[in-house]
Amino acid sequence: MWATAPAHAACDQSGTSVTCSGTATAGFGDGTQNGYTVTVQPDASIALGAIVNGIWLNQNNTVTNNGTITTGDNSSAIRGDGGGNTVTNNGLISVGAQSNGILVSGIGNAVTNNGTITSSSFNVFGIDLSTAGSVATNIGTITLTGSASNGFNILGVNNNVLNSGTITVGNSASTNDIGVALRANITFTNTGTINALGGNSSGVNVFGDGDTIVNKGVIRGTSGLFIIGMNESIVNNGTIATTSAGGSVLGLMAQSSLTNNGTIDGRLLVNDPFNTNTFTNAGLVTITDPSTPVGTAHLFPGTFTQTATGVLALRVNAAGAADTFTTTTANLGGTLRAVIQPGTYAPTTLYSGVLTATNPLNGRFDQVTTSSAFYSAAATYNSTSVDLTLTRSGFGAVAGETANQRAVGNALEAGYSPSLTGAAAAFYSNLLQAGSVRVLDQLSGEGTSGTQNTAFAVGSLFGQTMDGQMDAWRAGHRGDAAGSGALGYASERPVTSAFNALKAPPRVEPQWHAWASGFGGNQSLSGDASIGSAGFSDRIAGGAAGVDHLLGPDLLVGIAVGGSSATFNVDERLTSGRLDGAHLGGYAMQRFGVTYLSGQLAYSHFNNSTTRTITGIGADEVAKGSFGSDQFGGRLEVGRSYDFGTVTVTPFAAIQAARLWQEGYTETSVTGAGPGVLGLSYASRGVSSLPTFLGSKFDARFTLGNGMMWMPFGSLAWVHEFSPNRDVTASLISMPVPAFTVEGARAASDAGRVELGSRLVLNRWSELSARFTGEFSSAGQSYAGTGTFRVNW
Repeated sequence: MWATAPAHAACDQSGTSVTCSGTATAGFGDGTQNGYTVTVQPDASIALGAIVNGIWLNQNNTVTNNGTITTGDNSSAIRGDGGGNTVTNNGLISVGAQSNGILVSGIGNAVTNNGTITSSSFNVFGIDLSTAGSVATNIGTITLTGSASNGFNILGVNNNVLNSGTITVGNSASTNDIGVALRANITFTNTGTINALGGNSSGVNVFGDGDTIVNKGVIRGTSGLFIIGMNESIVNNGTIATTSAGGSVLGLMAQSSLTNNGTIDGRLLVNDPFNTNTFTNAGLVTITDPSTPVGTAHLFPGTFTQTATGVLALRVNAAGAADTFTTTTANLGGTLRAVIQPGTYAPTTLYSGVLTATNPLNGRFDQVTTSSAFYSAAATYNSTSVDLTLTRSGFGAVAGETANQRAVGNALEAGYSPSLTGAAAAFYSNLLQAGSVRVLDQLSGEGTSGTQNTAFAVGSLFGQTMDGQMDAWRAGHRGDAAGSGALGYASERPVTSAFNALKAPPRVEPQWHAWASGFGGNQSLSGDASIGSAGFSDRIAGGAAGVDHLLGPDLLVGIAVGGSSATFNVDERLTSGRLDGAHLGGYAMQRFGVTYLSGQLAYSHFNNSTTRTITGIGADEVAKGSFGSDQFGGRLEVGRSYDFGTVTVTPFAAIQAARLWQEGYTETSVTGAGPGVLGLSYASRGVSSLPTFLGSKFDARFTLGNGMMWMPFGSLAWVHEFSPNRDVTASLISMPVPAFTVEGARAASDAGRVELGSRLVLNRWSELSARFTGEFSSAGQSYAGTGTFRVNW
C-alpha cells in the first residue's frame, strides 16, 4: 500500500479499492497491481517530480481521475502495463517533457479522456496506446504545445480510435507535431477538431496497412493527412486542410480509396507506382492557403471520378498560371471552378492543361464557373487534357445586374485597364475577386438617399402640427359658449325670423391662440428589385409651437417654429444617418360659409450625417459624411362641410409640394489600418415631393358638462405622389472614373391615409388634442402621432 498521513494522504487503500484525495507528492502503484479500482477525487491534487508515475498499475484495473495529476519529465500521469485496463480522465493531467498523459500497453484496454491533458514541453504524448484490440476516445481537450508531440500515439494494431473533442499540438515555432499517429488496421473516426500548428506537422499520420479513416470534423496541419500504406479506406465528410504550403492529403498508397464528401483544402499529392488507387470527389477540392503558390499541381495516380456534386476548384492568376490536377484515368462530371487571384486581367486568358490524364478522358464537367462575378470560363476538351479560357465581363455588362449596379459598373469600366498600377490596380484587383455583383451596391452610396425620404417626412410632420390648428378652428369650437353645441359654421344656418335674429346671443370667440405640439413617427419603404434599391426605414421625433390670430370672423392666420431629430437605416447597404432640423412656418385658413380654403408655407434646414460600411472589396471601410440641406414647401387645401347632426362630414382635396436642396459633400473613409480608398464625393442635389390628397374628414362633438367638451375626429384619403424618385449622384474620391447616379427607395406612388384623433376642451381657454396618422401602400407604411396643448384668449 502506498499512503501517507491522512491529513496529506493522496491515496487510501482498502483491499483492491483505492481512493485518492487531498494534496500529495506521491501517487499509487508500482506497475504490478492487477484488478484494482483507483479513483482520484475532484479535490485531489497529485504533484510529482521527474521519472515518477502518478498512477502505475499492470492489468485488469479501473482508473478514474476526477482531480489533478501533475508530473515532471520522463513520467506518465496514468500508466497501465498490461491488458484489460479501463482508464478515464475527467479532470486535469499536466506532464513534463518526454512524458505521457496516459500510457497503456497490452490487449483489450479502454482509454477515455473527458477532461484535459496538457503540456508545454517537448516530446509529449497525450494518449499513448501501445496495445492491440483496444479503444481510445477523446471527448475532452488535449493541448500539447511543444515540439515532437502527439495528441494520440497509437502504436498497436486492430484498435478503435475516436475523437469528438479538440486536439491541438505544437505552436508557430514548434516542429514535427502529430495530432493523431496511427499504425495498421486502425479504425479512426473524427467528429471533433484536430490542429497541428508547428512546422512539418500532421493532423493525422498513418503508417501501416488496412486502416479505415472517417473524418466528419476538422483536421489541419502542414499535412492534414499523411499516410503510407496499402488497402487504406479514407472517407472525408468534414474538412482536411493544410496550414502552411503543405498538403491536404499527402503520402504513398496502393490499392486504396479516398472519398471526399466534404472539403479537401490544400495540395493533394498521393503517389502510387501501380496506379491502383481510386479518388471519388463529391465535395470540394481547393487550395486557400496563401503561402501555397498558384500553379501547384495536384497528383493522384489511379482513377479520379468527380460526381455531379463535386467541385474541382483551381486557382488562376493574371500572369497565366493555374493550379493543375494530374491523374491516370479521369471520369469527369460536376463543376470545374476557376478561383480568381489578385491581379488585373486581360480580356481573355488561356490556361492550358489544367487537368491531364494518362488515358483518354471520360465525360465532361457538367459546368465550368468562376469565383468572380466579373468573369466567365469555358473548358476546351482535348483527348487527355482540359484547357481553361477565362473571359472578363464589363463591370456594367454582367447578366442580371440591376439598373443601379449597371450605373456603377459602367463608371468603373471607364477607368479599368490591365496596365493599372498603384492604388487603382489594388482597387480593381480586389473588385475582380468579388463573388457577387452586389459588391457594386456596397460601393454605390445608394443608402445615403435615405436623407431625402426622411427630410420630406419630417417636413410633413411639422406641417401637420399647423394643419391641426386650422382643423380645430374649422370644427368650430373655439369661442363657443360651453354647452352651446354650436359649430363654427352654425352662423350659416338661416334664422327663422328677424325677431330671433335680434335675440341671438353675440358670438364670443377668442382672438389669439397659442399652442405647443410634440410629434413622432416612423416609416418603412421597400426596395425595387429591378432598380436595385434597398429597403429603408426611419424614426422621427420633434416639437413645434405657434401662435395664431383671427383677422376677422372667418380668417385665421398663424406662425409656427419647431425642431426635430431623425435617424434612418438602409440595412442592406450597411448605411445609417441622422438629420437634425429647424423649422419655420406660416398658415392661414379662410372660411366661406361651409366651404374653406387653407394654406401653409414652411422652411426647414437640416444638418445631415451619414455612415456607410463598405465590405467585399479588400479591407472593410467605414465612410462618413456630413452636409447641410434646405427644404421649402407648402400645402393648399379646399373642402366643404356637411352637417349630419352629431357628425360633420367634410370632403376635401389638397396638394402638397416640397423642394429639397442638398449640398454636395465628400466622405471621409477609413479602414482598420488607416485611410480608405472607397469613399464617395456627392454632387449637390435638388429633389421634389408632390403628393396630392383626396378624401373626407369626420368631426363630432359631445358635451361633457362643467364647461368640458369631447370632439373626436378622423379622416380617410387617397394619396398620390407625383415625384416618388429619390436618387444621388456620386463619384469615387480616389479613382479617376466618371460620376454615376443611383436610385434609393422610392416614396409610395399611391397610398391610403387614415387619421384618428380626439380633442378635449377643458374650458373656454384651453384644450388638449392628439392624433394618429397612418399611410399604407404596397411600397411600405408609415405611422405618426401628434399631441397638442393650446390656450385661447
